[in-house]
Amino acid sequence: MTPWYRSSASESWKERKRLIQFRRRKEHLQLSEEIKLIPHILINIMIVVLVLAEAVTLTLCYYNVPDGERWPPVEALGRNAGMVAVAGIVLAAWIPLACIVFLMGYVFVDARRRGMNAGMWMFLILVMLPAWVAMGFILYFFSREPLPYHCPRCGAMVNARFNYCPGCKYCLHPVCPHCQREVGEMDKYCPHCGNEVGKPAGTPVAG
Repeated sequence: MTPWYRSSASESWKERKRLIQFRRRKEHLQLSEEIKLIPHILINIMIVVLVLAEAVTLTLCYYNVPDGERWPPVEALGRNAGMVAVAGIVLAAWIPLACIVFLMGYVFVDARRRGMNAGMWMFLILVMLPAWVAMGFILYFFSREPLPYHCPRCGAMVNARFNYCPGCKYCLHPVCPHCQREVGEMDKYCPHCGNEVGKPAGTPVAG
């Protein structure tokens, strides 16, 4: 039999995930806009790393390596074709590294704009990176908070988890008056208890 505290924690986690997923549906993210969140300094650094890596590698291919033997692609294909092949190998190795760095930059900026602990997520991703590679990124994208937005009434920035605006008490999310669980803005009946939904979103709280 599952202890009551474990059952309560599991239900609380499921309810939190349900709310996050429910409210995240209202986000309209575009890939072209999300890519712009990657810090430009990271892009510039990775471009410099690629140029330096290609320059050093091609220089070693053009001249003999320290032990007096040419690299296998140069030896097998000839100088010109071999240098092109080695340049392609360097580029192929740079692409996954750049993707990881760019994803880390995106997670840091995205976590901050969502009101999450960006430093904690960066630490988690770095710790899991050697053994689990992308697992830290997967955890982040599955559990990240919905984006904050402006209150329709007063314009104040509010957390997506708020039910009411702390500045003007504007109802930000409709809830069922019977079970107090969140429902869709167009729902006429609660999908959880089946009762008729009460006041829609946008109704101010009395008092």
